[in-house]
Amino acid sequence: CPPCAPSPFILDEFKRKYSNEDTLGVALPHFWEHFDREGWSLWFAQYRFPEELSQTFMSCNLITGESLQHPPLPRF
Repeated sequence: CPPCAPSPFILDEFKRKYSNEDTLGVALPHFWEHFDREGWSLWFAQYRFPEELSQTFMSCNLITGESLQHPPLPRF
């Protein structure tokens, strides 16, 4: 598989919008306007036992554990 070209989507720019401005009014429209479908992918997962995720740290631990199960992705 040939190497992919660097994506024009700047994640740090979106993170600044998300952290510092209104999420629904500013950050999400910015995300969808600038998201690069060719260079990035979005994933949706639904946990079978949501009642076990009563604290935020439990969700974070679950997501971190899942991401560690996959091989590392190459960076540009």
